[in-house]
Amino acid sequence: MDKLRKEAREALVQSPGKMPIGFFPAVAAASKSDLHQLWQNVAAYDHSTHLNICESLVTATSYIDYWDGTLPNDQGPRPLKPAEAKAVNNLFDWASAAALPSSDFAVDFDETAEISDDIIKAQNESQFRSELALELILVLNKPLAGLPNSKPENAADILLAGACFANKQNPWATSDSYNAASMLMNVWVQDTRRGNTFWPAIDFILRERIRPLFAKTKNPAITSAGRKNFHPQTLPRFGASDLDASPKPWKTTDVYVGAVLSWILSQYQPEDKTQFETHFQLFVPTILAMIDDNNLPFKTKGCILLTQLLQPIQESGSDILRRTNLTSVFEDAVTPCLLSLPSITSEDRSLDILGAAYPALLSTLKTAYKGPTQSERDKEAYTTSLAKILRSNLISSFHHVSSSTPASGSTASFPHPRLSTFLLEKITIITNELGIHTTKYLQELIPVLYTTLSNPFGTAHPPLLLAAAAATQAVIKNAHPRIWRWRGEILSGLSSCWLHIAEDSGGSVAELAKLKRELQQTLQVLKLVLLNPVAIAADGPEPEQVQVKENVEKEFQELVEADAELKGLFV
Repeated sequence: MDKLRKEAREALVQSPGKMPIGFFPAVAAASKSDLHQLWQNVAAYDHSTHLNICESLVTATSYIDYWDGTLPNDQGPRPLKPAEAKAVNNLFDWASAAALPSSDFAVDFDETAEISDDIIKAQNESQFRSELALELILVLNKPLAGLPNSKPENAADILLAGACFANKQNPWATSDSYNAASMLMNVWVQDTRRGNTFWPAIDFILRERIRPLFAKTKNPAITSAGRKNFHPQTLPRFGASDLDASPKPWKTTDVYVGAVLSWILSQYQPEDKTQFETHFQLFVPTILAMIDDNNLPFKTKGCILLTQLLQPIQESGSDILRRTNLTSVFEDAVTPCLLSLPSITSEDRSLDILGAAYPALLSTLKTAYKGPTQSERDKEAYTTSLAKILRSNLISSFHHVSSSTPASGSTASFPHPRLSTFLLEKITIITNELGIHTTKYLQELIPVLYTTLSNPFGTAHPPLLLAAAAATQAVIKNAHPRIWRWRGEILSGLSSCWLHIAEDSGGSVAELAKLKRELQQTLQVLKLVLLNPVAIAADGPEPEQVQVKENVEKEFQELVEADAELKGLFV
């Protein structure tokens, strides 16, 4: 065993960060020692340094690669002795713990932290340890057949380790660790589901591994059972915990928690309704803690997890959100995130948090109010909430980040075009959800669309104009009974945008061509609406509507005659 260790160490020193393979001493070690002796050797070793941990991981992996666990004459796997079985379980435990990402990745979730060369080195070492540990877990499947029932005692911790690397976007994941985790999880999820041990393992992870990390992060809005607290105690607005992150190990040491929760939530199928409802109360405090945190990366992750949490409710038809009265709690938690705007928040960070918060809020409302048993009261609550988002958040945020209500004689500007584009895209979504109720908000919506479409510098960022054209189409379709009153502003915006495209000689030809097609389509939708007036009252369309219908072609022709360049728009 000592010779195997020596060669493993030499290989690690010669090629740092690369998995050593093909150790001849492993053959001798495997023939002279049993699994119990292997574990004794690993357990007694000093693991205070990165190199020593890697040495033990490589030693154990190489040993098991050459270990023969079959009976003579190919009679199947050899049952392990009690000491060997315990050694295998201990190795699973140790490797699962070694695979977990280190606390050095906490800086990736801290907006104020500076990532030094030492931290980068520590992160690289953690990634390599994880790769080696996952490889060891994979090869430990070899002696698994010799265990009682062919099952380890610690399936939960093995799943926990694999779940950390189930998403290659996580900062600690590498191609090797992701691939190893994918192979591991494919096998283990199938085996544990088949053996009815999957959900007990998930329950153990949630109760014994994740919940303790949030024990000191209290939320007065919910009870200990994960329900709405109708008599919450007001906590100090600012306290020591705001400055001290030590009571929050999920932020400082166990930063992989969000990744594990995300993987677990992705495992629920509609037929797993009972298991999901049992675990629901375990998710709520952790997700709310992240959303309420003062760090935007954690807020963002919390909103993403909330959207994931609501998906099984929708798919299974569960009424647990209604039973726990948590709709308003989720709304109150997410809504402040919508205020993360420039200049206090950078445009990139704003796009991250808003890109998670708006879907989370809309998903909350849909889950609460758009179920198969939707009542009139639910419809009214849904419409009221959507209108609030549109007016208090989307339109006001658009005005905040884009000076779209310029002083007389000046031109609207869009210093944050990507964010303005994003807000217009969300306006389109909310407008489609509001349907005919969009009519009530035309006075606020049309100026937003007009100032964007008519901006002379809009072609510098075509996605902004594309989003404005799409939003205009949505408004026309959903507010069609009253859109005739605003045809002048809409026609002016579309015409101005078309002319600015004609004047632009330096933009992307493909993008501008796509924009022109979108403008043409928007105009055709407007024309269709104007030619088909809808009666608001029982006695038919208003006289003005009929007059507009009769003059549509004439009005369009007058615009073309005023500027021949518009002929392409009105074809």
